[in-house]
Amino acid sequence: MKHLRQYIRGLLLESIALDIEIGDIVLTGKFKNKRTVVKSISKDEYGHPTINGKSILKFKIEKQLPKKKWSAKSREELSKGL
Repeated sequence: MKHLRQYIRGLLLESIALDIEIGDIVLTGKFKNKRTVVKSISKDEYGHPTINGKSILKFKIEKQLPKKKWSAKSREELSKGL
């Protein structure tokens, strides 16, 4: 029972909850202004989460930003959709 508890505790501490799905748009790059569409979500050899093969420790989730901070292309698509 003790081992099971330790195993479950390890899994819970290891999880990272992100509101990102394939097809979402994230802003990457040095200034977080390059629009990137999420094609894959995985882990690297060190167990760190990655998006499209790159570290996710440096990005912004566009759908969680105010509309005025979205990329120009996304704002244009939004205005065409309305």
